[in-house]
Amino acid sequence: MEPTLEYIIDRSTFIPKIDDYAQYNGEVYKITQLMDMHEVIGINIKTSFAERLLIKNLKAVEAKVAIDKPLIHADISEISDSDWKEIERRYEAITPILNGATRKDIEKHSKEIGVHYTTLYRWLKGYRSTGTMTGLLPKKDGRKAGEVRIEPRAESILQEMIHKHYLTKQRPSPQYVIDMVKIECKKQNITPPSNGTIRNRINKITEYDRLKRQDNKNVAKTKFDPAPQHFIARHPLETVQIDHTPVDIIIVDDETRNSIGRPWITLAIDIYSRMVVGYYLSLDAPSTTSVALCVSSSILPKDDTLLKFDIDSNWDVWGMMGTIHTDNGADFRSDSLRRACQIHGINLEFRPVKSANFGGHIERLIGTLMSEVHDIPGTTFRNIQERMTYDSDGNSCLTFDDLEKWIVTFITKLYHKRIHSSLEMSPEQKWKEGIFGNGIEAGVGYPALPNEKETIILDFLPMFNRTIQKNGVNIDGLNYYDNVLRPLINQRDEETKKKKSFIFKRDPRDISYVWFYDDIAQAYYKIPLANQAIPNMNIWQYQAAKKLLREKHKGSISDHQLIAAREELMNQVNTAKKKTKKVRREIQKEKIYTKTKQVTPISSAITPTYYDDYDEDDIPIFDASIRKV
Repeated sequence: MEPTLEYIIDRSTFIPKIDDYAQYNGEVYKITQLMDMHEVIGINIKTSFAERLLIKNLKAVEAKVAIDKPLIHADISEISDSDWKEIERRYEAITPILNGATRKDIEKHSKEIGVHYTTLYRWLKGYRSTGTMTGLLPKKDGRKAGEVRIEPRAESILQEMIHKHYLTKQRPSPQYVIDMVKIECKKQNITPPSNGTIRNRINKITEYDRLKRQDNKNVAKTKFDPAPQHFIARHPLETVQIDHTPVDIIIVDDETRNSIGRPWITLAIDIYSRMVVGYYLSLDAPSTTSVALCVSSSILPKDDTLLKFDIDSNWDVWGMMGTIHTDNGADFRSDSLRRACQIHGINLEFRPVKSANFGGHIERLIGTLMSEVHDIPGTTFRNIQERMTYDSDGNSCLTFDDLEKWIVTFITKLYHKRIHSSLEMSPEQKWKEGIFGNGIEAGVGYPALPNEKETIILDFLPMFNRTIQKNGVNIDGLNYYDNVLRPLINQRDEETKKKKSFIFKRDPRDISYVWFYDDIAQAYYKIPLANQAIPNMNIWQYQAAKKLLREKHKGSISDHQLIAAREELMNQVNTAKKKTKKVRREIQKEKIYTKTKQVTPISSAITPTYYDDYDEDDIPIFDASIRKV
């Protein structure tokens, strides 16, 4: 039996710069030239030979992480609320000095916030040495007195009183908040912070937040919110907008060619350049998973996606974004998504309810994509009036993979390369200008690249809390098992005496395994299906097989029945071929589902203007007479 794959979280990032050192396939190189978003030139420090290095394979030179950082490799959900508050407090304290400050500036800042300057230096070192916010929280044991002037419990009370009393419609004076903090600290036998410290905390509240929380939302909106159609980003990935939409097309099953309805797509667009930075196509309605996988695809290089669909094009967009704009849906407001963004330094910002100030770019992108989709057989058009008597189900011919390839082709070979009406240049040109400059203004340089792309995926994957039984762990009726789970079977929590739940994560695009998180070792382990005879499937294939079984059987579903159901679906292919002429190409053979490491994007709002830098033959053209009336 092969050894269980162990994976340690690494949330550090790396920005390729000239004269910096980087790891590449186990060797160390000095970067001497930045070629494009795909490659750099580096000199091997052992051989002194210059080589072209793929950026997607670059990593920071290994550095030892301080041993007193217990949360560096922790799963996000393992971090307690109190620890998160402390991490946020410390990050807020060092934010003004992250980009450089003199000792005089730091000492002045330390007096303003009530934290000793040596403590600020230590927090700053912890953050920079680990590349993640979790590096801000040291061991709880052995914390020296005097390192923090306000102990965490007092800080928690202070923040609670500010939100409970000051940021309210009553608008009390700062002195009232000071009195309430001291009263509450006395009740809990905690040394209260000084009056000056409390006033400093109140003064740090932005005018926008104060007006908004003190029942002056309209004033705050008018004064601070960007006006419609005038939202501006200053550089690539400063702001990314994300939203969902059902695709206006009916797709068919890979095997039977029967229509299976409309898929959903989650899209991400860079406001500065209008480049599509990420996407996630699914048969499920929008969820936290949709958003998470779209975000992870936006951050990571897209080479694997182009390779998967055999598309001869470029999609050199990657890196950590600064802010994500979304609507107010529950799928965007989950704690797991918020923390995953926060731990990677991404600000998650929500569109005000009934506000036109946000979301315009992503909405125009969706409109552009749908207008292109309306030319494909099986389209549903925008509404019943447009569709009239057109038979969307009867004319449908694209499978899920067919549609996804069409979308990626459209994005990379057409949308990114044609002139955008607002930019007066193509999104691809605008992106390059923002990164490398235009001869007049300097670019911002490469964005931060994750040191380990698997960490990004794991941090954003959906999580399951499960106990471990003799047959392993059960998720959605499937058992997963590996010997690494054996010592934890029926383990009980020392405090509650109940069976202990463990963290598991699973990629819906490949459910042949799950990731198990060992909270003691702070490592993930890849756990395969207990029954290796079950074929590789994604979550939608599995749900289709379960649906078929439910129609035939009552009660629980065995692994044997599941395997038989998959075989039955395959056998329906021959029947479909005999009964219908709608199958216009050879039925796809059963494929071993290859786990997709990334997700893909979509287009933006533009006026179609065509140029010679792409080949229209690369875009599938369908019969123009698809509408039958």
